[in-house]
This record gives sequence, C-alpha cells and structure tokens, in this order.
Amino acid sequence: MAFLFIRMEGFSNNQKTGGVKMEVSKDTLKKIYTTGFAGLMAYMMAVGEKIGREEAIRIHARLHAGMAEMIRQNLSKLGITGDDARAGMAVIDAIMEEHYPGFSELMERERTEDTPKRVVSRHKGWCATLAACQMLGISPKEFCPIPHEEGLTPIVQVLNPKLQVRLGKIRPKDEYCELIVELKD
Repeated sequence: MAFLFIRMEGFSNNQKTGGVKMEVSKDTLKKIYTTGFAGLMAYMMAVGEKIGREEAIRIHARLHAGMAEMIRQNLSKLGITGDDARAGMAVIDAIMEEHYPGFSELMERERTEDTPKRVVSRHKGWCATLAACQMLGISPKEFCPIPHEEGLTPIVQVLNPKLQVRLGKIRPKDEYCELIVELKD
C-alpha cells in the first residue's frame, strides 16, 4: 500500500483545516496518475492539431519551468544545499514527492551514476507518461524529451545556470529510461 497525504484548505477563510492520510493501493495510484497524464497529453495533442504538436508540448514544458520561481522561494525549506548535479537531482526528487506522492517508488528509480558533475537516474518500473503514451498511441521518444528537458532544466538552473537535464535511454525501445542531470562546463 502507498500512502497519500491530502492537505485540506478551508474555502471560506482559507485556513488550514488539517490533513488526511489516505491508504491507496499501488494499482489505484497507477490508474490515477496514468489517466491524469493521458488526459493532459490528449489535450496537448488536440491543441497540437491547431498550433503544431511540438509547440503544444513546449507550452506544457514552460508550465513546468514556471515552477522555478516557487523552488527559488522555497529552497531553504527543501533543505537542499549545493549547486552541483546531485543538488539538481535532489530538487527534481523533492518536486516529484511533493506533487506526485508515491510516483518515484512506482517507477523503481535507481541511481546508476552519482557524482557532482553527473547524476543518472534509471527508471525500470511503471511510468505514467509511458503508460499514457501507449494508451494514446504516442511515441515516447517523440513526446518525452521536450517536457523533461525543457521543463526541468529551468528548475534545476535555480541552483546553477550550468545545470542541464536530458534524457538518455527511452522506453519502450530501450530496457529502461534515464533522466540525467549534468553540470556543463
């Protein structure tokens, strides 16, 4: 079982009313994330018919990149120090856990390289984006690089403008996916 913590906000006076810890099965969590991602991706594809698929995905990536200011304002609360590739991946990990609880565990993420200049996170398990791509008949190789690279790079650059995010291997062609944070010279 996975646990999902839901923060409830008061509607009338915007006061916190407390939190609720809900037990959610991994299968249910996968369905929630997959259908959510599929809906968002279907919307991007529909917009892409009007303005071009790549441009629609880039607009979505800029929405992710917009979280950079939020990260900048809350960096001390995250407890992340440093400005190297390890710190960059720590920011991504923190965002994943805050906005997508349980997601990383379902993806079966493991670090295959972990140096100050380069961190490689390998993902072998379930992935909402991969599942949604398969559901919608979209090639992950055509979809995934833009939101991951253009969406996450500005977020890690809050720490250091020389940090870059890119994808290495991409499923289903490859056995696993790789998310790479690098400190460029």
